[in-house]
Amino acid sequence: MFSKLVNLPSPKLAVCLAVLPLALPVTYLIYLDRAVSKQLKTATGFRNKRTRISTIPAEVSRPTTLPEEVRADESEWILAYERITSKPLPQSSLPDNVSAVVTDYVRATMTAFSWTPQAFLLRAAAGDEAVRKTFDTPYIRNLGFCNGERVNGFWSVVHRGNGGLQGHERVEMALDAPPTYKGARVNGVIVAGVEVQSDGGVVFVNETWMWRKEDEAPLLLESRFGGWFHVAVSGWLVMKGVSAVTEMKEQVRRCTGQVSHPVRHQQGSQTPTTQRVQRCKPINPPTKRDSSPLALSAATLQH
Repeated sequence: MFSKLVNLPSPKLAVCLAVLPLALPVTYLIYLDRAVSKQLKTATGFRNKRTRISTIPAEVSRPTTLPEEVRADESEWILAYERITSKPLPQSSLPDNVSAVVTDYVRATMTAFSWTPQAFLLRAAAGDEAVRKTFDTPYIRNLGFCNGERVNGFWSVVHRGNGGLQGHERVEMALDAPPTYKGARVNGVIVAGVEVQSDGGVVFVNETWMWRKEDEAPLLLESRFGGWFHVAVSGWLVMKGVSAVTEMKEQVRRCTGQVSHPVRHQQGSQTPTTQRVQRCKPINPPTKRDSSPLALSAATLQH
């Protein structure tokens, strides 16, 4: 395959090399679409007063930072909504500190996003070196996701709390393009966090809320392809975040829970006894780059 590629005439070779970074993510997105449909629950909706269409469930909790003029049912703003949730997990499978769980979850999702082609394009468009640094993995992994912190250049934390719902915790990040960005600006809020269900199960959540005036360009979530694309990428981010949190719990369990090894039965004993062996290593977040096709294609675009 590779030998045939390099033997192509120069114009054809150039076209192939240009298309490859784009074809790879599309192929992976198709795979992600299947994985997301199996592992996650997705809901979308729109509200448009002019067309009298409203498919956003009334029981869905709005972001606390959603502007009042947008929140109102009779608002003139067109509102688009996407909600992705994981399957419920038992609380015992997660670290005890809910706030720390949310921080680790959001760190993992935003770190994963920073290696996507979209993030590389945004980084190039930021126009400011200080803003570009907010895409760096070490920077993101040191964030506490407190009010005012900027991540991946175009998002600012505007709320950290339970969103008015007992037992929940969320981070709300507003789309906040830096002053040096010269492109079109979009209104939106991302909500990322955990929700505790009535039966004690915990679900991880990622919501996207975007709004525009009627005479403004359609939102990404409004088109069929754009909505599908966004769900696939957002679903991948949720899966990366959940995986990071559960892996961290497993590392902690191995370190502090100690490992049990069977020893010989004592004479007359009906059950084996165990001795506990302490095996601890420093718990550090992984530092290697994400090796998914999305990340690899992003690295290709960077170079």
